[in-house]
Amino acid sequence: MKTVFLGRSKAAIVHPRSFFREWLVVLLYAGISVFTTVTSADTGREAAEGDDGLASTQYRSTDEFEVLLDGPSLRDSNKRFGQALSGSVLPRPTIHLAAPEKAFVQDISIKVLRKAYDKLGYELVVHKLPNLRSLMSANNGKYDGEVSRVANLSSIYPNLHPIPTAINVVNVVALGQKNSANIQRVENIRDNPLCVRGNVIVETLVSAHRIECIFVVNISQALAMVSRGRAKYTLLPETNAKISVLHSPVSNVRIVSPVLHSEPLYHYLHKKNLSLVEPLDKVLSEMRSSGSIDQIRSEYFDSIPSPDRMGSDDQRKH
Repeated sequence: MKTVFLGRSKAAIVHPRSFFREWLVVLLYAGISVFTTVTSADTGREAAEGDDGLASTQYRSTDEFEVLLDGPSLRDSNKRFGQALSGSVLPRPTIHLAAPEKAFVQDISIKVLRKAYDKLGYELVVHKLPNLRSLMSANNGKYDGEVSRVANLSSIYPNLHPIPTAINVVNVVALGQKNSANIQRVENIRDNPLCVRGNVIVETLVSAHRIECIFVVNISQALAMVSRGRAKYTLLPETNAKISVLHSPVSNVRIVSPVLHSEPLYHYLHKKNLSLVEPLDKVLSEMRSSGSIDQIRSEYFDSIPSPDRMGSDDQRKH
């Protein structure tokens, strides 16, 4: 029986789904064997030996357990029989990042970071929050960092440290009615354009060019006012502009300018994760040099159908 238990022990170590689960099976098997040995013993022998017979059977079983427990360790078995199967591999560590909700440019940044963290062996989980709460939560250490923001945030949020390599760029464009004149430069806008409050990039841009902006609470309000002729233009990030026009109920608003301004975006990590800054920057720098980041941006914009193409598709459906 000792040979049976030893063979079972090696099998549990070499072929584990989980080492401790197999070890438990060995214990169960041993218990059944003890019970079988006792119940199948000669009745006359049990009567003659009394308690000593059961004690003898238990002693043999205990001795066999000692052999199992004193056998080779998992490390020794790995050296002799090979590594454990994938079922015993620990899950990868997870990075939790905050991001502003309804900021579609962040979807590109998330794709870039997901690929970069995967190269470092991390899983990425993103929590989308209102704009200011996202920054405050990341700065307070509730999350491991912020997906992407403009440069020079550390003076306001001292616990957030930027990764030197830019992972994305936000472009500002103008929108107007379909019959509006095209705008080639931001300086050409002198008709009090609409600006969505809280969009720091647009606010900084109009302030630098001394443009008086009429502030609205969200993109839907800006598009509706332009559609009704209550304002001639609105300034929006390019990703928000393309997706909002695509899904907006208004049909007479379009992008009427090339990119008027660009601002690079950087990934920020909380100070508790400073050990990741250097290896992550190395990966992102390689992705930038290889064209991987630009490819992710291109594929994202290619996936957004144009309003004209959407109209054609709708006509074909009907």
